[in-house]
Amino acid sequence: MEKKELKKANGDVFFEAMRAADNSYILVNWVGIQSLETIMLGANQLLQMLRHQPSLSILNSNKELIGPWDDGALFLGNTWAVKASILGVKNFAHVLAPGLYGKRSFQKFEQFAERYFTIETFESEVEAIQWLEG
Repeated sequence: MEKKELKKANGDVFFEAMRAADNSYILVNWVGIQSLETIMLGANQLLQMLRHQPSLSILNSNKELIGPWDDGALFLGNTWAVKASILGVKNFAHVLAPGLYGKRSFQKFEQFAERYFTIETFESEVEAIQWLEG
């Protein structure tokens, strides 16, 4: 898998993206506390990957995410989702954050983004991959 990482100024990784070998999906992993800035940087990296080589599906994992991302949810749902859809994304498998705040932020994202592609939520990446490959 081709892997892209983005790091904060202190060197901590906050975003990882890997394309499946068969390009059936791009796996995105959000790590730690996210700000609007880190979300925009990660989202733009993902759009760049889609421009370089389109993929029908995104597996978006929040299993390592900490806390809320409400400001980012509005940006992702209103701006990023439109662009991703134009670039060919049809399916969005989302692995839920372990905490309540991350789950609430996802609900905000989903209410805007669901008009642009099919969204399903999962507790694990294994379940999400099964849905994407099914």
